[in-house]
Amino acid sequence: MTDYLSKLALLNKQISHPQVTTQVKEINQIVNAISARELLKKAPVPLGLLPDQYEQILEDIGTEKSQQLKITNKLLNSLRQFLSLRYGIWSVPNLATIQQIQDEFHPKQVLEIMAGNAYWSLGFKTLGIDTIATDSNEWAKTSQTGSSPFIPVFDYDAISAIRRFTQADLILCSWAPNFTKDDLNVVQNWQKYNPHATLLFVGEKDGATNSPDFWHKQLFSHSAAITRINDTFKSFDFIDEQIFQVKQ
Repeated sequence: MTDYLSKLALLNKQISHPQVTTQVKEINQIVNAISARELLKKAPVPLGLLPDQYEQILEDIGTEKSQQLKITNKLLNSLRQFLSLRYGIWSVPNLATIQQIQDEFHPKQVLEIMAGNAYWSLGFKTLGIDTIATDSNEWAKTSQTGSSPFIPVFDYDAISAIRRFTQADLILCSWAPNFTKDDLNVVQNWQKYNPHATLLFVGEKDGATNSPDFWHKQLFSHSAAITRINDTFKSFDFIDEQIFQVKQ
């Protein structure tokens, strides 16, 4: 997907429809922010065309451009894949969400585990919060994950990090793998070594992240605080990404 952006730009020019142009501009803003090693101020707008949008645009531009529109919609829905391949990023935090987490939980020190390139950690650090990013990157040796971190990442697996940095009062894990039970091990070790810290997971319930057992154990708080946080963190694609707080 190395020519993802250039393909999108060409198709946008060919289609020349304001609804498509708006989404292409949004993608460029996201990529520009990441390239500049910054966070978006707020969550990006939803990307990809809904069926009624798609049909209306096709009617506007004519059926002779149906193939271009089909490819464009596929690319609009593929931003997360592009970001993972180009930047090693699966999740796109924003400063409004980071600020809301700060307002709700008032952490003095944040520990990010399984941090990858530590994009979430960059957000906390941007707000002046003491932040420790950790990841052993054992499962990501062949990808961009961990290859170009936004802040220094210490070489600790999740369990070792929880045991080592017990002074952290907020622990965050974004996009835990769905093919291991590391997430449940995280919960168990958090309960044992640092149960007073707030533990947050970023992911998709019963979907792209975390183990099935993790979701089935009903571990989560449904507090007003977490609702307010998720109000600032709307997923930009078909993955229903949210922030989850494990009950203390």
